[in-house]
Formats: sequence, structure tokens, C-alpha cells
Amino acid sequence: METKNIPILFLKTRSQPHEQYHEYFTSNPLDNAVFKPLFIPVLKHHHINLDTLKIHLTTKFDPADPNSYGGLVITSQRTVEALSSVIPTLPPTTLQNLFANTKVWVVGPATGSALTGLGFTASNVLGQDSDNGETLAELILESYESRPKPLLFLAGETRRDIIPKTLSTAPGERHIAVDTLTVYETIVDEGFETAFGKAIEETGNATRWIVLFSPAGADIAVGVLTKHLASSSSGSYLAVIGPTTGKHLVDKLSRRPDVVAEKPTPQWLWEGIRAFTQRDGIKRDNISVGGD
Repeated sequence: METKNIPILFLKTRSQPHEQYHEYFTSNPLDNAVFKPLFIPVLKHHHINLDTLKIHLTTKFDPADPNSYGGLVITSQRTVEALSSVIPTLPPTTLQNLFANTKVWVVGPATGSALTGLGFTASNVLGQDSDNGETLAELILESYESRPKPLLFLAGETRRDIIPKTLSTAPGERHIAVDTLTVYETIVDEGFETAFGKAIEETGNATRWIVLFSPAGADIAVGVLTKHLASSSSGSYLAVIGPTTGKHLVDKLSRRPDVVAEKPTPQWLWEGIRAFTQRDGIKRDNISVGGD
């Protein structure tokens, strides 16, 4: 039986040094079809406040100091990338203490895996089963015992602030102070429309998947997607990484995604696409045959 290719266009910057979506989808074929990932940046991320971050990591994470931070809150791989750019500049003793003793609360296994890859002790990386800020905030309230110490929340410029609001307004002894440090800002990638058009052209008449990762990304991509999806012969299916982005897509594009991942992970996205294919079928006669 011939192996068929399914182009899958991830509308995101490819993560470095490892991109879990590429690794998972290239390692898990769909019946007799192989996914061919393409990464098309919609947004660009620029690191900011790194000097302040270095000072905090060097001076405010002493377990013996009651005025230090009790841990970190990190909710995205972009934040991990900002952190990783500072890590090599830290003194060895600071780094050893940070990796061995700092608790880090995260959203999703990809973020957790990225942090353990940096060197943080795996048992100190908590919340990997959380799929959004709300569930992570509740986990922190339940599990964080050192109430007097504040947490340092590393975040992007665009955020909902649900975590610091939930923690800081919790009643009574559940109250946890949170300091937020913005470590990256997001701007539009001016090359997106050209790159997207090139990817559509290169994949020809193949049935393809287009994956959106955030409401902000949907905002940028909506005009380009509207033009592309207006064609009844576009052969494209839409998938989103979670219900928040799915709702935003409906509101902005008036298009319900074909797949909404139950959790923001490569496996759950793949499972959603597989279930859709088995349930509703896919135009396999349009899938390209052969190699790259």
C-alpha cells in the first residue's frame, strides 16, 4: 500500500532546540498516511527585562531567606526560552541552588518537559496536567505550603492575568502574593501572509490541516485564512489547540474548527485529528502520494 502525505501547517514559530509537535506528528502516522509538518510563524517574540530577571534569580531565590520568592510560575515555552537565555549567565552556585530547590508551577507537559530539559529537578516541576491558568491556580492554592513567600510569575506581554488574580484574591490563609515580570513581548510576523501562501502553493491539491495555537495568532491569521477558506476546493481542515482559541475562531472567522484538542499537547491534537478522520472521513484521494 502506498504511503500518503498529509501536510500539517502549524501556525507558530518552531520551538528550539526541540519542537514536540514536529517530533510527535512525524513519529505517529495516521493509518497509511504520514504527516508532513510545516511551521509558519504568525507572531514573533522578543525577550525583554532579562537584566531584571537575572537579578531576581541571583538574589531572590535563597531558601534560607524569608524575604525571597517561594517559586516560579511559568505557563508557556516562550517564557522558558526567555529563561534559558539568562541561565548561562548565572553563577554556578546560583544555578545549582535554582535547579535543585526551586519549585516551578507550569501549564502543560511541554512546558514542564522544557524546564526539566534546562536542568530543574523533575520533582519540583508541578502542574504538568494543568491545561489552563484556572486549573493551575487552583493547584497552587492546594499545594503551596510556604504561604508567607510570594511567587514570581514570568509571563508574556499579552496575558489574561488569571493566575495572579486568583492567587492574590484568595480568601484568608489561602492568599498568595504574586509578582509578575514580563519577559517577552509579541509582535506580528510581517512575513506570515507570504509564507502561508507559499505553503499552500507547495502542498498543491493535497488535503491539509491548519493548526492555530492562540487567540492572538487567530487574530493575525484571520484575514489570510478567510481568503483561503473561501474557496470550496481549498481542501483544508482547521484544528485549534484548545477551546479558548476555538471560540475566538468562531467569533472572528465565523468558522467552527474541525478539531479542538482536549488538552494543549501534541498527543491530544493528534488524537483529535485521528478521531475526526475516523468519524467523518477525509478526502484521502486528494492526499499527495510519495516522498517529501
